[in-house]
Amino acid sequence: MGNKKRKTTYRSGSNPLNILLDENVDVEFATLLPNHIDSHVSQLGWKSITNGKLLQLAQDNGFQAFVTADKNMPYQQNMVGRPFSLFVLDIHPNNFENLSQCADKLVAALLLSESGNVYVIDGPHPKRK
Repeated sequence: MGNKKRKTTYRSGSNPLNILLDENVDVEFATLLPNHIDSHVSQLGWKSITNGKLLQLAQDNGFQAFVTADKNMPYQQNMVGRPFSLFVLDIHPNNFENLSQCADKLVAALLLSESGNVYVIDGPHPKRK
């Protein structure tokens, strides 16, 4: 096995990204991500699949970004070398109102993201003031 060089993909504001939303993200959140192609794990029949297998499915199916509210995922899964970015919505409680407050930050982060990286999007949380 040779030494593989990590491919970095920079995003372009004019090209829509193929985004996968985790089951812990309200399916309606996709309506707040204009100009992107959004799929939800429940729409694809991927509910209750473990995180590692879900990330592999995202990779195998050409997704460019994976969005979750699972704050543990970056510590449990290795993103190095993956051809997409992981976005963690750090909110509490996990509801549509709090998710919606992350939408603009997420859209901005999507444009600047690099594949294989994890990005935490800070949203409403009672421990933060």
